[in-house]
Amino acid sequence: MGSPVKPIIALDIDDVLSHSAAAIIAYANKRWGHMHTLEDFNEHLPSLWQVTQEEAESRWAEYMASGEMEQYQVLADARAVLQNLAKRYRIIAVTSRREELMGLTQRWLDQNYPGVVRRLVSSNFYGKGDPHAAKRTKAAILQELGASYIIDDQPKHCNGAAGIGVQAILFGDYPWNRSAELATGVVRCLDWDAVKGYFDGRDG
Repeated sequence: MGSPVKPIIALDIDDVLSHSAAAIIAYANKRWGHMHTLEDFNEHLPSLWQVTQEEAESRWAEYMASGEMEQYQVLADARAVLQNLAKRYRIIAVTSRREELMGLTQRWLDQNYPGVVRRLVSSNFYGKGDPHAAKRTKAAILQELGASYIIDDQPKHCNGAAGIGVQAILFGDYPWNRSAELATGVVRCLDWDAVKGYFDGRDG
């Protein structure tokens, strides 16, 4: 008999595995003279920076080319918790990052989570020029993968997952998720220690 199939945990990357928003804030403050903190952050960059969509796209292209994303710091305890979970689960990263960032993203995962994340999948949710971008949701990807769990900092992705029967864990204490209305069954974990406790409770 072969080894039993491991249940799949799908992980978001930005602000779940890496300190992404803080790095974007720091770069933009230095480069364009903003005075934002993490409390100001939202993923709609034109409103964050108070610029046109075209200007926001130009700035984002500069940021992607700057090398900053390859220097993102790992969240506390994430590596140790995931190394332990990887013994019992198959860990897959599911990200909304654009397709052109997948090479960079894979290198970052290999460097910071070696041997842990078994596959990287992009929804290309923010893919410029792709008519199907923003149509392929994370929930659809989770269904395709047969994932049992998702850990994500965005309420919309957790609620979407819950709607198709995937156990969703809303990660972190962030301004963009604190007051969110959550679907039935979505669990909050403020940090990776809480994630560990959640899965220890299920495995116990």
